[in-house]
Order: sequence, then C-alpha cells, then structure tokens
Amino acid sequence: MSPAPNNPNDLASRPVLLLFLWRAPSNSVFATCAPIVLAVLAFAVLLGLVRIKVAAPQFKMASKATWMLLPASANGVSWTLRAKEGGPSLARYEPAEWQGYAPLAQESFLATRLPALAYSLSLRPLPSIPLAQPQALSDKGDAVLPHRVPISAARQNLPTGRLAPTLYPMSALGTSGLPHDLPTFTGEVDAALAATDWRFLLRLNPSGGVAEAVSLTRTTRTAAAPLENWLHAVVFDPKLAADGGWLAVGIRFTNQPGDGTDPH
Repeated sequence: MSPAPNNPNDLASRPVLLLFLWRAPSNSVFATCAPIVLAVLAFAVLLGLVRIKVAAPQFKMASKATWMLLPASANGVSWTLRAKEGGPSLARYEPAEWQGYAPLAQESFLATRLPALAYSLSLRPLPSIPLAQPQALSDKGDAVLPHRVPISAARQNLPTGRLAPTLYPMSALGTSGLPHDLPTFTGEVDAALAATDWRFLLRLNPSGGVAEAVSLTRTTRTAAAPLENWLHAVVFDPKLAADGGWLAVGIRFTNQPGDGTDPH
C-alpha cells in the first residue's frame, strides 16, 4: 500500500493500492464475490474457535466436621456457650430450665384464679299426681273393637239392560249432524250381530228420512235386514238432504236400560 498524499487534490490522480479493489468497478463476477466469500469464511473460523461458556457458579460445601470434647467445668460451659452463639443455632434462655420457675408459676396461677363458689341446691316438694293405670283392652278371645252394625240401605232395583244400536259418523258429517232421538230397535240382538262392525251408505229423501240403505259390510242381506229396517225409521236433518243426500255412517251396539229410560 502507498502512503497517503499530503495534498488532498492529488487523491483522484494517484492510483490507490488496495488488497481488494472494493471501490474500483470490476467486470468480473469472481473478483466481486471473492472478497465477500473470504470474509465470511474468516468470520466462521473465528466464531468456531472462540467458545464462551457462561454457567452459574456451583458452591460445594465441604463434608467435614470437628468434634471437640470439653470438660464439665465452668470453662467448658463457657466454651459451649460461645460455640452455640457463634453457630447457626443461637443459644436462648429457657425459663423452664430455671429451678425457681415452677414455684413462681404456681404462685402466679393461684393469685389469678377465682375462688370457686360452693353451690348447694334445695329440693322443692312436688304434689303427687295420680298416674294413669293400664287399661285392659279385652279378655282373651274377645274382640278388641266394638261390633260394627252395617247401615241398611234400600236396594235400588236397576232395570235390565239390553243392547241397542247407536250411530257414529264416517264422513264429514260429524257427531253434531247425527239425530238425537233414535227409534227403538225391535229386532233380536245376538252375539254375531253385536260383534260385527256395521257400515252403511245412506241416501236421504228431502224430508231427512232414509230412502235407501246400502250395507258396506261383507255379510248376507238377511243379517243386515233388521238394521236396514231400523235405519229407515231414523230421521236426519233435512239440510243434509239438500247438500247431496248421501251419508256414510257406522253402527255399534251399547248396553242401555231395557225400560227405555236412555233412548240414546
């Protein structure tokens, strides 16, 4: 490297001698990247060589002790007291170890103790009350409770029941459109007739009576004839005949009094 010139104006005219031409323009990529690569490698080598280890200091206590035998004299007691005060566990005065502690404590306790009052009670005589004597409920074999006499009520004789047909709607008629007064069924009701689910298609005349009854139940015409004759005696509302005159109803049997007190 050349020494720096004394005149600052000569810096631009004199060539600069450098190891690497950092400021001079270079047309070669290698000349530009070589200094950078060398600097990075030098920094990596220095970083790998220098190792700084920071660790907390560890204190180790020596595992040893000293055993001293002191004579049982005033000098030994003095050394023992000095050792206790110089160690981690300081010596302290224990009042219980003093010989005069027990009498002083007893005197203090008696002086502060309240005198116990002698309590004497006197019994007061109470009047004698007659006690309830046990009562014998009953002798052996007798009833404990009195005999109950049932209240005799007049027996009401109910009329003999009979099976009677009733109507229920199967179309948009509703229960309000069914007649309230039904004629009396004069035919004989046997088990087969009462157990069958009867369904009829009715055609009404202008006055509300049943002009035609067609059975929708699979059975013989003879078995359905008593119910068809009974339906011809049923009178519906004449407005139903004006709406079209065809109704679908079902018949079921219910138990009713035989004297006709419940015609429904």
